[in-house]
Amino acid sequence: MTGLSGQPGTGLRPPPGPLDGMAGPLSRRLGLHVPLSGDDLAALSQLAVRETVVVAHTDLVRQGEPAENAFLVLEGIAARYVQRASGARQILALLLPGDLCDPDLAHLERWDHGIATLSHCRIARVPRAALEELIATRPAVALGLRRTKLEAEARSRAWLTALGIGLATERLLRVFREVIDRMHAVGLAERNEGPLPLTQVDMAECIGTSTVHVNRVLQDLRRSGMVELKGNRLRLLDRAGLDALSGE
Repeated sequence: MTGLSGQPGTGLRPPPGPLDGMAGPLSRRLGLHVPLSGDDLAALSQLAVRETVVVAHTDLVRQGEPAENAFLVLEGIAARYVQRASGARQILALLLPGDLCDPDLAHLERWDHGIATLSHCRIARVPRAALEELIATRPAVALGLRRTKLEAEARSRAWLTALGIGLATERLLRVFREVIDRMHAVGLAERNEGPLPLTQVDMAECIGTSTVHVNRVLQDLRRSGMVELKGNRLRLLDRAGLDALSGE
């Protein structure tokens, strides 16, 4: 259930430019893969008419619920997750501005995972019929959505590999680099600096460890001079060193 809030946002706002509008981040995300026409951009802008502001740590949909709407992230950070009967939760993927979850909605009956906000977000619900019409009538948009989905699947494989054989430090650095790189790609972060509105609990659920261990890893990274995390702002101070430490 989503909630409305007048709280300040996370600062994840698209810069001014020709792709502004309610679906600006999505236009930028798809534009990394395919050229979009003016008509394509106009069609994308119609997806965000059911926009709402949602506070942090709110479920947009729970595992097992009917797949009636896709979710477009306009601001903030959300996540796909699975939760066990014990209450333990594993985050499967981060959803950043411009991410549409899920382009394959037409083929889903029920969600096999949950989707929740991690920070204060602006979210647009996209009805199944609207998404199906968009894909059927805008070939470039359909191709862009398919390529972004393939890119997300590649990240998922890398995420799974890190969870299986990576150390906690490697896994956390992967999260940091993913957020900064993907925000930077759509103009919402600098090359090595940007917003990171995640709690240590969120980080622990991303990398499959305890908050105590996340705190320990963060302290080690700060002492190493590789990262600076102040409030909700992250700086990657030694990109080459971080790349080496993350196993890449």
